[in-house]
Amino acid sequence: MQKTIQCQKCDPTETTMITDNEAGEIICAKCGIVASQYIETQKNLLVRNDEHVNTYQGTPSSLAIHDKGLSTTIGISKLDSHGNILDYKIQAKFNRLRKWDKRLQIQKSSRNLTNAFRQLDALKDKLSLSDVVAEKTAYIYRRVQQDGLVRGRKINAVLGASLYLTCREFGIPRSIREIIKANNGKYSETARAYRQIILHLDIKIPQLNIYKIIEKVGRNANIEEKNIRIALKLMKKLEATGFSAGRDPMGLAGAILYVALTFCTNPKTKKVTQSQISQAAGVSEVTIRATTRQIYKRFRLG
Repeated sequence: MQKTIQCQKCDPTETTMITDNEAGEIICAKCGIVASQYIETQKNLLVRNDEHVNTYQGTPSSLAIHDKGLSTTIGISKLDSHGNILDYKIQAKFNRLRKWDKRLQIQKSSRNLTNAFRQLDALKDKLSLSDVVAEKTAYIYRRVQQDGLVRGRKINAVLGASLYLTCREFGIPRSIREIIKANNGKYSETARAYRQIILHLDIKIPQLNIYKIIEKVGRNANIEEKNIRIALKLMKKLEATGFSAGRDPMGLAGAILYVALTFCTNPKTKKVTQSQISQAAGVSEVTIRATTRQIYKRFRLG
């Protein structure tokens, strides 16, 4: 049975529906509302190769897969091309071939990549990162692995350093401690690998966006949006004085949020302690208190 999809807000006689095969959506041409999504296409995925022959396109290749997604596997079907059941001797032969095929795919040279990219896939889900970040991280890890920097070091340390480098390049507010916690690594090993990768690849790392960090720490500490906006305004004034130069961005973000709470006049506002802010920022309470006193002196608040 077929179902006619129409816009619920517009008159069906005055508008038409547009099907976007790439996004898998059906959109109203008049108001732009998505009437249906996640639709399946019946179009065959055919590509034309160098010999001008149409062939079916399989899974797209990816750097985040140890073999880049270019390998093939032996199926588990017990039927031949005509639909007849295979003889038990032939089935046993294909079972042995299937077993050795899996063993040969994971060779000594790619075993390191297999373990690393399995961890990378888990990190992508834990930290809510996109596929683009995973691809860039896999590219950096492959370069480091080819140059021999992984030898003698733990995989999770080098992988965590590569992921933190990618987050810094893309401006994603993920601290190195968050990555280490999600990857069950050690700070000293990951930080050392991070410095060595930067020096080896000669990469210029952009500065962290302090405003994104303030928003992130504020939401982790359950601070209201209006207080976060006050903190952003204070940070803009503080940055103009040169106070933020050379300081830890996480500690500075936590301190400016704590200062912004003093400007709140609403008695119903939930009070947030220094301990909650320090846990959200990943720094100690001593850092929050010391930076807060310096901010008070700079603004001459008391």
